[in-house]
Amino acid sequence: MKFMDRIARMSGALTQREKILADYLIANYPQGLLESATDIARHIGISASTVVRFFSKLDYPSFPDAQREARIEVTAKMNSPVQRASVALRQENSLQSVVDESFLMDKTNIDATREGQDLAEIDAMVRTLARSGARVFVVGEKNSHAIAHYLHIHLNLCLPNVHLLDIRQSVIADNLIWLNEKDVLVAISIRRYSKQVLQAVQYVRQIGGTVLAITDSPLAPIAGLSHHRAVVKTASASPFDSYTAAYCLCNALIAAISMRRKKEVNATIQRSDDIWRRFQTFIEHDGPDAPAA
Repeated sequence: MKFMDRIARMSGALTQREKILADYLIANYPQGLLESATDIARHIGISASTVVRFFSKLDYPSFPDAQREARIEVTAKMNSPVQRASVALRQENSLQSVVDESFLMDKTNIDATREGQDLAEIDAMVRTLARSGARVFVVGEKNSHAIAHYLHIHLNLCLPNVHLLDIRQSVIADNLIWLNEKDVLVAISIRRYSKQVLQAVQYVRQIGGTVLAITDSPLAPIAGLSHHRAVVKTASASPFDSYTAAYCLCNALIAAISMRRKKEVNATIQRSDDIWRRFQTFIEHDGPDAPAA
């Protein structure tokens, strides 16, 4: 339940001082919640303890939990790290609080991403990726490229004909030459949105191919062009977006595809292991306590 909903639910039970506090916070929402309890109290002539008790009365576990909610709303409206830095770096915090806040925000992102998923869309994405004969191309630029790389590595163990597109402007057109209407493009684009990824999506739609999107907003440029999409949450305690929930979503897609193709995946893993051993891809040892060579 969001701050405004909590205020509406408890309005009849607020004291006179709490009503003054509520009016101040509503008038300055959400930025007003990012101030310290002491600063908020000084603005309206009440005690800091009254501010803290007010949020407890609204059923927040703590005042920092209410601030976390407000910070997510503020940063969600800011496109660049420069803009978000003014919010994320405005307070001096201990190392422990910074670490705890980062983990808590990622947990919130994961929970909100899961709750926001339309399982029918996820099922359609899995079926599209696993359909017989389809070539799958994965694309993402800048920070999103790391997610694309991760997804490509694991899809390649589940499906034949999985390719990671080189998104460099000088070669992206060359990589799209042989795509056709039977192919599937998995496009990953999280703000700030990539022009090259958008152009790749537009081209695949133009030739009749299928587009699956992983993005952070239903209003993202690639979302409206996709046949199916999944939206992830990216709020962060730093000026930079968190991609933890995006990786979790990829893991869910990989797990679902693996379940649909159990026999093929088992065979591929065995074949891959044989090849890795031949090429000595990994350091071989019997366990964590094995002696060094």
